[in-house]
Amino acid sequence: MSKWLLPATAVFALIGFAAAEDKKDDKKADVVVKIVHVDSGKVLGVADDSDEAAAKCALVKDEDGKDARQWRVVKDGDWLKLVNVKSGKVLDVNEASGEEGADLIIWDDKKEEDTDNQRFQWEGKGDERRLKAKHSSLVLGVSRDNGVIQKKSDEKDKKQLWKVVEVKAKK
Repeated sequence: MSKWLLPATAVFALIGFAAAEDKKDDKKADVVVKIVHVDSGKVLGVADDSDEAAAKCALVKDEDGKDARQWRVVKDGDWLKLVNVKSGKVLDVNEASGEEGADLIIWDDKKEEDTDNQRFQWEGKGDERRLKAKHSSLVLGVSRDNGVIQKKSDEKDKKQLWKVVEVKAKK
């Protein structure tokens, strides 16, 4: 592993235990990560590296310097908001759908009202976990065409597992 990357365990510790930190630290710098799909080795990104609202999220090849494939992790209480580095838009369940198979997209940050379809939480233990949507309790999965969708959590489904790799700032 490159000296520029933290082990995924350290990043999970950073993200997973942030809720236990003192509230005075809420203004600390956000963490920028790649969210890696365990089964394929591809990363959560935006189709065609788009920065347009409603662009679909997809599994894409991990390439350095592609900001549409990186996410800023922002704590929101016990939940996380994932902000796409390229667009500044957030990971969003399309139309706040509670149905299995709904697409994940990027959308403008709703900030304060009706944000539940833009908030997520890690489910499970260890380096490989599921990412659960607050509004539906469904987890991120992958469609046949490599689109990112929400599905019912299934502990036997390895295609629902993700790991986090911190992206270090270039000097």
